[in-house]
Amino acid sequence: MKKFIFFSLFLLLAVTLFFVYTYASTNFEKYKTYYFPQIETYMKVYKPLFNNYGYIVFSKDSVFSFSENSDFVRIYKSETSSVDFIFNPLENKKIYVIDRWNNTKINQSDFIIEKINRTDTTFFKQESIAGANTPILKPKYFEVFIEDYLQSVFYVDYNISESPIRAKSIK
Repeated sequence: MKKFIFFSLFLLLAVTLFFVYTYASTNFEKYKTYYFPQIETYMKVYKPLFNNYGYIVFSKDSVFSFSENSDFVRIYKSETSSVDFIFNPLENKKIYVIDRWNNTKINQSDFIIEKINRTDTTFFKQESIAGANTPILKPKYFEVFIEDYLQSVFYVDYNISESPIRAKSIK
């Protein structure tokens, strides 16, 4: 009798875990899509469940999916994940990535994606803030940055007085 009860409880636990895993896989393995009209670019943040990496996928078209032929940056998910993307609105297909922890991998097909540093004077000017030299993005550029396990997306737009601005997903 005890074996039957033990086996029944074990079977019930196994079935419950299967349903919880299936529910979590289908409902929490989500992505969010953002559109930035300033640079006419769509960005999808894809965070697979039970995976240490997330993906930032870029497209000029509103209908796009994640695949090995996509333009994406793979990022290690952690509380210190912080990746910045710099865009020049005049360079339509170029994306610059600032990865201070060096935990990204770039896959490019339509866009040209290259890594830069915050000390690059092409994009940043040095200003003294509270006695320290701080890199400030030059006004002609547009910046999107992602933090906190790839959950927080912000952008800097100098045409709007309030910066940084939390991006709102469209999907």
